[in-house]
Amino acid sequence: MIRFRSRLFQRGRRTALVALAAALAGAALSSPLPAVADPHAPETATVAVQPGTPKTVTTPQKSGPHRAKAARTGPAASANAGAGKTPQLVDGADPGTGKDGDGSVANEYDLQVTYKGGQESTGVVIGAPKVYLVLWGSQWGTPSTNSTGDIVASGDPDQAAPYQQDFFKALGSAGDNWSAVLTQYCEGIAAGGIQCPAGSAHIPYPQAGSVLAGVWVDNAAPAPQAATEPQIGAEALAAAKHFGNLTEAQNRNVQYVIDSPQGTDPDKWKELGYCAWHDFQRSPYGQLAYTNMPYLTDVAGCGTNWFHENTPRGRLDGYGIIGGHEYAETVTDPNTPGGWTDATGQEIGDKCAWIPYGANGGLFFENLSTGSFPLQTLWSNTDHLCVGSDPVVASPPVSLSTMCDRVDPAARPMSIPAVGVSSSGSALTYSANGLPQGLSIDAHSGVISGAAAATNGYQRITVTATDGAGKTASTGFWENVGATGQPGCGAIEQLTNPGFENGSANVNHTVMTDSWSPSGYNIVTPSSLHAAHSGTWYAWLGQDAGTDDSVTTYLNTYPGYGSASFSFWLDVESTNTSATAPDTLSLVAINQYTGQPIGTVKTWTSQNPTSGYQYQSVDLSPVIGQVGWGTTIGLKLVSHEAGTTPTTAFLIDDASARES
Repeated sequence: MIRFRSRLFQRGRRTALVALAAALAGAALSSPLPAVADPHAPETATVAVQPGTPKTVTTPQKSGPHRAKAARTGPAASANAGAGKTPQLVDGADPGTGKDGDGSVANEYDLQVTYKGGQESTGVVIGAPKVYLVLWGSQWGTPSTNSTGDIVASGDPDQAAPYQQDFFKALGSAGDNWSAVLTQYCEGIAAGGIQCPAGSAHIPYPQAGSVLAGVWVDNAAPAPQAATEPQIGAEALAAAKHFGNLTEAQNRNVQYVIDSPQGTDPDKWKELGYCAWHDFQRSPYGQLAYTNMPYLTDVAGCGTNWFHENTPRGRLDGYGIIGGHEYAETVTDPNTPGGWTDATGQEIGDKCAWIPYGANGGLFFENLSTGSFPLQTLWSNTDHLCVGSDPVVASPPVSLSTMCDRVDPAARPMSIPAVGVSSSGSALTYSANGLPQGLSIDAHSGVISGAAAATNGYQRITVTATDGAGKTASTGFWENVGATGQPGCGAIEQLTNPGFENGSANVNHTVMTDSWSPSGYNIVTPSSLHAAHSGTWYAWLGQDAGTDDSVTTYLNTYPGYGSASFSFWLDVESTNTSATAPDTLSLVAINQYTGQPIGTVKTWTSQNPTSGYQYQSVDLSPVIGQVGWGTTIGLKLVSHEAGTTPTTAFLIDDASARES
């Protein structure tokens, strides 16, 4: 799962960022409540309600479900996380009473994944997938080589390193039907697409023995005891340099698995309760996709002895289940969230995580060339199911990466890589049409470079890659040279459910699971007492005088970025005319680990009521700079009523977060 930072949580926990973990079942429902059902209205009488006062009516209101809050305890705190216990709860299930088997499935089986359009010119892996394994820190001890050629380390008591090497070595070997599921996904189609037409740039089926590309025991210094997200990203950057992957083309179809040593707590995985996550960063060497892989056997809830083996190999079950999960999601969504996710933000692994062994679409063992490995199924749009095998969809003879629309300054040196692959492995030559004056493309590397003259608005550029047999692939992008704004690729939407249209209820309409984590039921609402800016649902803050109302979402920021904005449409409807005691709406940045404020970014008041919705935009770059790019931050919109009764309705809709 993406780090959204995509995190695969222990069984019974949701597969998403902690506060985004609520974006699960029902989030794709356009309106779980009928349009005529006003959740704020009284059961019987019709009353006049002042702005911000839906709960002050004198007649009884309908009671709503209580929100199931995202758990922040670690896997070791789970009452059901004992070694060898058969998993019963599906990941993301309603916890119910806490007993195995209780609660309703919340994985989004009914939602197809859709293509998000590509981020930083990447949607999926289009060439032979490659994995570099990094054993991070001197805690791993002294490396050596075992009889099968695997790197082993003296500080690896459970032998996690050779197990992972054997798994990646075996992908593409006889019996690997699991990898075939991935080949249905592609890039280069319109955002929102569900199926990939013939000839689109598909994920290729791996060649046996080719996936594991290298192993590095980085034992020159200890890994941090509790590595931060930026530190994990920095290790991925160091790995790219170590392996000599110094260009966009060399890193295009690569992922780096950063293995932390036993006893460490990377990105507070034990406290936050997840098992692993994957992410990407912008770097001098191109876009780098990487996975944060803790030492999984340190907790029982991350797959240890998941199938009752109670053997040394059984202790490593999590490295098949979770390692496979993160690998598959990185292949289908390397530059998160530009690849394939559903409307709730779940990737193809999240939708099928922790389904019990023996159940339809459940965990299973696959016999590969280097041994038998436990795997989870993957979501297949073709089958509309969680599956462990599918027919292989052939890759086209030549594939060319999506190239993003962009703006760049005139008369300054620029470098725009075009990256293609040939299914036969032959060399490609590149050509381009429509280049602005001053730019040219290198026929061998595919890099467009030079200092361009200003264009009159956007200009269409088409790039073509050709193999030795004359097979071609083309892609196009829009370039605006001389335009103002951040140079480079245009930013894409980072929020799940930016317009609140996923609603606030899970599949059985009993537990609020909205990705915005509202402070109470009916904060995210289709109420007819006010109007949405667009669609049906919106957030209504200012309903309570005794407590503050809020909605919170979490934003993943990326190493190598430097600009971020948060925007939304705001309607302030107020009867508070006080100049000294106004009602307020504040945007507060939140520490993801503690839930405590980092600082208030901006405040709006009832002194400035609006006439309908007005667009608001806030620069997040200063607050992200405080904590470091690559860190996840919470964005909390919180209202405060100054008086004893609510007098201001702060209505919020159509939010957006973009980074560049």
